[in-house]
Amino acid sequence: MTIGTLSDVLTRIGGIQQQLQSLRSGALLDSALGAGGVSGSAAPTPGSAGAFAGQLAAAQQPPSLAGAAVAGAPGAQPAGGVPSTLGGVAGLLAGAPSGGVGLSAGTSAGVGLSPAASAPLTSAQQQFASTLSAETGLNPNVVSAWVLAEESGGAAQSRQAAGNNDWLNIGYTDSGTYGAGDSVWSDPTTAATATAAWLKGQDSIPGYGTASAGIQSILATVGQPPAAQIQAIQSSGWASGGYPSLPSLYAQTAGS
Repeated sequence: MTIGTLSDVLTRIGGIQQQLQSLRSGALLDSALGAGGVSGSAAPTPGSAGAFAGQLAAAQQPPSLAGAAVAGAPGAQPAGGVPSTLGGVAGLLAGAPSGGVGLSAGTSAGVGLSPAASAPLTSAQQQFASTLSAETGLNPNVVSAWVLAEESGGAAQSRQAAGNNDWLNIGYTDSGTYGAGDSVWSDPTTAATATAAWLKGQDSIPGYGTASAGIQSILATVGQPPAAQIQAIQSSGWASGGYPSLPSLYAQTAGS
């Protein structure tokens, strides 16, 4: 269109300025309402200044937040169901138990025992041996043989029925018994964890104190052949008799 007069030019300039002002006002309003320019369930009309400002705000967001800017909700999720904003992640974390996301406190992954090692053990002994092997690095067949040397058969079944999982008899000495009634022994996993810590020199057995240097030296054989681990247990002073049957029990648990 041809503009013939100065008056027409000024009129056009004024109109353009009004449109720019409208865009600026819409952007400021959207900024006050949120990155998406959506208040409640009402969305801006396509082609309006508010819609343009919302699209501009979305384009300026980082990739991880741009989806929420378009959707207009801080916890919005894309089609895959993965939270697209930090708000969505925070919502998942809010519903998780304290101490970790999706993890139960007090759980410990054990080492799988062979059928030959599992067969002579009670179910509680199996769990104890599996956990103790995982937490110390000792050979699982050696640990299973060690547990058998301390308790087997009907005696082991009676002890399991009583809820006593001190399968290596820590605290049972010639001069008395120490810490046998503590709750740490009520579960095979917690019992194995306390036993592993005690072997490492920690004061994990209430009322009994820390392990001797000879006992702590058992874990120095981790990674060595089973024969070296067996010899370390025999010479540690753990049992006054020195575990003469431990090599044959190992042959049984190893299936050899």
